[in-house]
Amino acid sequence: MNLNPLERLRRIRREDALEALDRAEVLAAFSRKDNIFISKRHGIWDWNRDGIPGWLLPVLRDAGLLS
Repeated sequence: MNLNPLERLRRIRREDALEALDRAEVLAAFSRKDNIFISKRHGIWDWNRDGIPGWLLPVLRDAGLLS
């Protein structure tokens, strides 16, 4: 994925907004493969389009949702 600086900044801000959400809510949405509403400004996190942010990988492993 080759992003220009503005797109990278937008991605970082969206990831930060996702990280600020209740962790249990994020894990539940991931386990159901449901998109999750981040905020009015950042919109929806679509797991198929946006992927899994790096900070979430160890959390998902600890929760037994990734092997």
